[in-house]
Amino acid sequence: MKVLVLAAVLVVSAGAASSASAVTFAAAVPSGRALSQLAKADDALVALTGDERAARLVRARGGRLISPELRLWKLSGGAAARLVPELQRLGALRYAEPSRRRDSLVRFVDPLSSPALSYHLRAVGADRAEPPGKGFPITILDSGIDLGHPDFAARADTVALNSQLVSGPDGDDYHGTEVASIAAAAVNGVGGEGVYPLALLRTYDVRDELDDDSVIQGIEAALAAGPSVINLSLGGPEPSRSLHEATLRALAAGSLVVASAGNERDSGNPTLYPAAFSHVLTVGASTRGDASTDFSSSGPAVDLTAPGEELPFQDPLDPAGHYLIAGTSFSAPLVSAAAAWVRTVRGAMTVGQLADLLRLSARDVGPAGYDEQTGYGVLDIPAALTAPLPPRDVQEPNDEISHVVAGGLFPRAKPLVAARFNAVLDETEDPRDVYRVSVPAGRKLTVKVSSDDDVRVALFGPTARTVVGSSGRLAVADRAGTLPETVASANRTSRSRVLFLAISPGRARTNANPSYRVELTTARAQR
Repeated sequence: MKVLVLAAVLVVSAGAASSASAVTFAAAVPSGRALSQLAKADDALVALTGDERAARLVRARGGRLISPELRLWKLSGGAAARLVPELQRLGALRYAEPSRRRDSLVRFVDPLSSPALSYHLRAVGADRAEPPGKGFPITILDSGIDLGHPDFAARADTVALNSQLVSGPDGDDYHGTEVASIAAAAVNGVGGEGVYPLALLRTYDVRDELDDDSVIQGIEAALAAGPSVINLSLGGPEPSRSLHEATLRALAAGSLVVASAGNERDSGNPTLYPAAFSHVLTVGASTRGDASTDFSSSGPAVDLTAPGEELPFQDPLDPAGHYLIAGTSFSAPLVSAAAAWVRTVRGAMTVGQLADLLRLSARDVGPAGYDEQTGYGVLDIPAALTAPLPPRDVQEPNDEISHVVAGGLFPRAKPLVAARFNAVLDETEDPRDVYRVSVPAGRKLTVKVSSDDDVRVALFGPTARTVVGSSGRLAVADRAGTLPETVASANRTSRSRVLFLAISPGRARTNANPSYRVELTTARAQR
């Protein structure tokens, strides 16, 4: 597990979302102390609207475009701070933040010999099902892979998305090789065996700096290569707006992001990112006895666990030797490999359905039901291969207005929703849904939402910027219980209007992942 140190301003607020687990960001435009901190940073990330004048201005100050889809530029902190007022006057600045380094917190244990070195494969059921051939890819974003290591030498279907710079087995730059081995080491008579040995394995070396811009560029490279399961065995205590947006764009592009929960439970147990971001499948570490390890970070973001102690890795300097590794860094690739395996065998499904299959089919351990140490339980591959497919969600990611309007997270707006549709929420992974709804001229829109649990429904006007808080809110309904909620708004103008419908878990909720049905009707608006 690598620790991510990123500067951003975070506000944790129930607000309109009715969920303290949602991550929201304040002060996208830094000022005061935040602007001073930006100026002192070696590097900064600046996200723009689609204004070409602003792009030319940033380029002239030495900016380099690192994500065309996010309109995200990298430049020096001082240049970024000086540009903020100009970009703000142009109305072209979405946000600006420092780019910070990431440090390593991998846990190693002493080498030892054991007849049960590969217990982790049996613990997740990899011995009770036959892994498929090449299929849905795994992408490892980490330090580079040593392609000459016994687990990878002459391994087929191993694709380096950039040059892999590995100095040797000592230090953190061998971390990526260890992570990749757990996921997909070849069955070749030497070394270890991965969960999905024949997987199409892609790797991107994020280099020694481990800056957030390096990880974002890795996600961009992964998406350019096509949908995959993206493994992020890294994280840290401060959220980054730019990294969050990159993970959401991965979701929209059909890629599942899997992150390690962290190794910080005995060090204050801070909330870590990207593990705590919505729509990221977060993996804790379990012991040989299926309990949560004493170091595995806990919290509402943990989705499931996988073995994370005493995992074998072939010593590259001694053909007859192994050493043992531990940490949630190595639990995550077990789940990433399982996700690619399940997606290959079961065929097309949404990213959300794939994540839910793995979470909801996990083998329950510890207290009955979900808990913040082990999530839904320990990864169970055979169960995930046979469990019913979870309900399909629509238009994800759509947690905020900026996710559904043109020029926000995406260049194009999400389509207007149909008159009737079904969807699901999750208190941590999908804490609210926002949709664009149309009200024709001279008509009154009525929205009825039926759910198997308490939900909160609100309508926001066309100029609203966020569904957090009450600014721009036209109507709200949040009665305790499961009776349908109804909100309405009349358009007495001569032109149609687009409003924003926000649905989130209600105050009296009892279910962490309620499903709901939306019905839209219109009638003549009374004058």
